[in-house]
Amino acid sequence: MASARLLSLARAPGALAGTPPTPLFLRAVLPSSYVCQRHVSSLTKRGSGGRSSFSGIVATVFGATGFFGRYIVNRLGRVGSQVVVPYRGDEHDHRHLQLMGDLGQVVFLEYNLRDPVSVLKAVQHSNVVINLTGRDYETWNYKFHDVHVEGVRTIAEASRAAGVQRLIHFSALNADKDSPSKFLQSKAHGEDAVREAFPEATIIRPGPTFGHEDRFLHYYASLRVFPFGMIPLLGGGVKTNKMPVYVADIATAAVNILSDPSTAGRTYEFVGPKTYVLHDLVQYLYAIMYRPCNIVSPPAPLFRLTARLLELSPFIPYMTRDILTRLHLSDSTTPGLPGLEDVGVAPCPLEDKALMVLRRYRNFLDHKKPTEDIPTVGK
Repeated sequence: MASARLLSLARAPGALAGTPPTPLFLRAVLPSSYVCQRHVSSLTKRGSGGRSSFSGIVATVFGATGFFGRYIVNRLGRVGSQVVVPYRGDEHDHRHLQLMGDLGQVVFLEYNLRDPVSVLKAVQHSNVVINLTGRDYETWNYKFHDVHVEGVRTIAEASRAAGVQRLIHFSALNADKDSPSKFLQSKAHGEDAVREAFPEATIIRPGPTFGHEDRFLHYYASLRVFPFGMIPLLGGGVKTNKMPVYVADIATAAVNILSDPSTAGRTYEFVGPKTYVLHDLVQYLYAIMYRPCNIVSPPAPLFRLTARLLELSPFIPYMTRDILTRLHLSDSTTPGLPGLEDVGVAPCPLEDKALMVLRRYRNFLDHKKPTEDIPTVGK
């Protein structure tokens, strides 16, 4: 992939004036009939709406086997879209997505993010590409830079070469080249790679996201295993602010963006309607679970040493130093950037969905206890 970047660029036949040229390594495998711009509305819509209709959208969703993927594929499928799901695992990773569209409307295609040809094959018949690929932790095979920068560049270049009309790229809130987190640094560089290869791409920066399969509420709930209700937080969590957002709101917003041409080339930051001090938020979550909560503040070096040891696990690491940094990094939005309300979505407060996610962690005697008397937090 790196060697392909060194090839000279040439204007592809049929490319629009003012658009970046198509890399030669993609033109070599792309028939000239594909090098044209297919608008979202260019395919004939059929039916009155719903999963058995055709919305005119043929979407390739990279990273669809992850947390965001199932919600976005579901909303695309329910309006009658055809969805291509590239995957790199086995059938058990994606089989739950098969039912999210009508018969034959969700297609699975094996690919390799390091292979531009396989990426191109995944997008060559689509008019929409949504990139959800991401990595919470680094491995020997994939570093943050490999996935969030080089992988993103490959997808954006292939989308441009194939004439894709809309590219939606998921970045992260707090993405910054000067961030103390390598994850967030790579996300910022990935945004630059997308803009360079596909200037009309829409970039979405979601905040910490909660839902049934999240790694936000479930992480804090998992800390209940410590004795005497001790919940370790850096600095006690009193200096950390979080702006959690509901995953279904993000999925709805992403689909709404596709129907609005004015969203092309813009950057959105999706956060919830409230800001929570982490200390207060964790106390609220444990009140919802009817579990004891005694927040403690271990020394930062000890916390980071523990995270470093957990990184050595041969399995999926429970904690890494970079995840620890992100968990205790305050969320902030960029003034002037649009949010959920600007694409027609009213953000759902965490209090409305917390019990739905956390009820499983209650003791069986507390399973049906009400939450109306538990004071809410956040502002």
